[in-house]
Amino acid sequence: MIANLFTVAEPEPSSLRGALAQLLAVPSDAVDVADTDGDQEARRWDSPVLCTYRVLPPGDLALELDIYVEDGTAGALSEAGLAQGLAARTATSVLYPSLDLDLDSAYWVAVPDGRVVRCRLEAIDSDEDTTYRVDAVEAEVADLPSAKVEFLPEALEYEPIGTPLSDAFLATYPTGTTASVEGRVHYSLRVWERLVRRLESDWSPSGRYREDLFRRDLEARDALACLVAEVDDVYADSLRSAVTRLDRIFRTSTEPVKGDEAERWWWCRRPRRIPW
Repeated sequence: MIANLFTVAEPEPSSLRGALAQLLAVPSDAVDVADTDGDQEARRWDSPVLCTYRVLPPGDLALELDIYVEDGTAGALSEAGLAQGLAARTATSVLYPSLDLDLDSAYWVAVPDGRVVRCRLEAIDSDEDTTYRVDAVEAEVADLPSAKVEFLPEALEYEPIGTPLSDAFLATYPTGTTASVEGRVHYSLRVWERLVRRLESDWSPSGRYREDLFRRDLEARDALACLVAEVDDVYADSLRSAVTRLDRIFRTSTEPVKGDEAERWWWCRRPRRIPW
């Protein structure tokens, strides 16, 4: 197993060695810990556990850890499990990459109290070195006091949500540039159906959403109202049918806040449960 982690505080090398040995159930002398800028010739490269750390410039993070664990030594331990175990044993939060989001900034924070919190990590390049800032977290983390606390929109955007009606219509509908009618239909229809499916399932899979994204999704429905009249006649009825079916689910899953006979009636309804 190879893991690339960051620590918020700077534990001593001896603390890292002891934590890794305890976590991986190996003797302390089976763990080699060294500074990447130190003497590499003195290292025990045949150790089943190698931890190379780099002291980072001043910022939100203190150390970058490159950890190699020989096959069979880690058992079923994952990179996430390694980060959580180190956080609990070194009393510092430990960051590890979020594999479910294909974004360089997507990380998880393993907190010493046992929580795992999604975060956004920003690399700040300079002439001398790269510093790191934890821009936002989805729940308060004591040793990251300057990070904003918010639901990360990029995480919500990547949630797996099926769009069967959109898939069926768009399978035979032409593609185009982002600004073209075709491109706007592809975008707006999927955005509208993703919102409808969230509402239908009571905000599954995460159980949460953001008000700004909700308004963005209503704007996609605004666009569809115009696009139905702009698409080629051969596709207009099918698009209108898909939108009508989604509208029906939207009505069922929301409640009126004022007369919804207005032209843009979808703006006159609200979720039965507010998730933000």
